[in-house]
Amino acid sequence: KQTIDITHWNRREHFEFFSRFDDPFFGITTLVNFTKAYEHIKAHRRPFFLSSVHFLLKCVNETEAFRLRTEDGKLVQYDTIHVSPTIGREDGTFGFGFFEYHTDIDIFIRNAEKEIERVKKGCGLSVTENTWRPDVIRYSALPWFAFSEMKHAGSIRTRDSVPRISTGKLTQENGRYNLPLSITVHHGLMDGRDVAEFLQNIETIKTFYKSIRPHGETFPEQTTPFPYTIMPRIKSFIDTGHDGSILTRGY
Repeated sequence: KQTIDITHWNRREHFEFFSRFDDPFFGITTLVNFTKAYEHIKAHRRPFFLSSVHFLLKCVNETEAFRLRTEDGKLVQYDTIHVSPTIGREDGTFGFGFFEYHTDIDIFIRNAEKEIERVKKGCGLSVTENTWRPDVIRYSALPWFAFSEMKHAGSIRTRDSVPRISTGKLTQENGRYNLPLSITVHHGLMDGRDVAEFLQNIETIKTFYKSIRPHGETFPEQTTPFPYTIMPRIKSFIDTGHDGSILTRGY
């Protein structure tokens, strides 16, 4: 990471202004066209949940403002941002995990699967020193419903500046796959145009699979989204809807 001298930063006054707020965060909820990403992931036969998280994380890292943080009153920019997701367990609880970002999606998936196993075998929040790192985004998937509004939990006393991203149920309409997306970010670090840049990165879907698994090896096909966050106790509710909506079937 590097410390940024805000003396001549064009957003210095904005940074100082919003940093004095009790709650300097603003949020948006929108519906993004996830068709290209969905089709690309299916074509490469990789796990949908982890592939989607990797793709979102790549878009985060390509959006400069999402790598900014405040630390001890100073402005810093990280070289790489990782993700701390919520991971569901068989007993209906969840814990916090840590997925280290790697440009090679196959390495990312292998490491993430190990972390998922760790959280699933644990209890409580499964907090580690990595889950509370500032160089992450906090991510949750809510695959049971397509939300149109959402408020993320947070504490104004911690002076936190980490972005929070949540996704809802992936639905299909007229051949298009739509993904509800909720984003909460620190207004001292970015504005609406920065969030728009992130969303544009998602919909333009620059090539993000550069690696080929050796000897033609592939991951088992998995078309249901976000399986690792499903609570088994509502398994009977989750299925493919009559309207063609894609819902997660569970573990």
